[in-house]
Amino acid sequence: MITVLGVGNPIMGDDGVGLELLAALRAARPGPGIDYVDGGTGGMELVPVVQDATRLLILDAVAGDTPGQVVRLDGDQIPRLLATKLSPHQVGLLDVFAAARLLGREPSQVAVVGIVPESVDLRVGLSDVVAGAVAEAARLAATVVDEWLAAADTGGAG
Repeated sequence: MITVLGVGNPIMGDDGVGLELLAALRAARPGPGIDYVDGGTGGMELVPVVQDATRLLILDAVAGDTPGQVVRLDGDQIPRLLATKLSPHQVGLLDVFAAARLLGREPSQVAVVGIVPESVDLRVGLSDVVAGAVAEAARLAATVVDEWLAAADTGGAG
């Protein structure tokens, strides 16, 4: 099962971009074989979501130097990303992955697609630069899902 997990806080400006990406990707790639999960600012309650995923795509704001930059990270790159404290929920994601690993069930593949935020201050709505990058990031996320669906169809690990 492919699980797409959008995380973020929509009242913290650009930190809500993961949820915007989740909505965009759900509209672009509806259908069977993909489980879309609004993780909000969740923490340990997301452990079962992570455990049940064969392939997990996380959509989130990601640390970086250039606001609006679209970023894709795979596998070993992800713990380093999550260790960069961008927002409060990312500490929770590290704990979630650690718990899933300790419990012996974790996804075979994990990827993150996100956008570097301009502002994570208390306000509703995305900055213009981040809002302008949502379509590109959603296309990139759709590419990840398509790669995984193709790998599943051919029986490969992808």
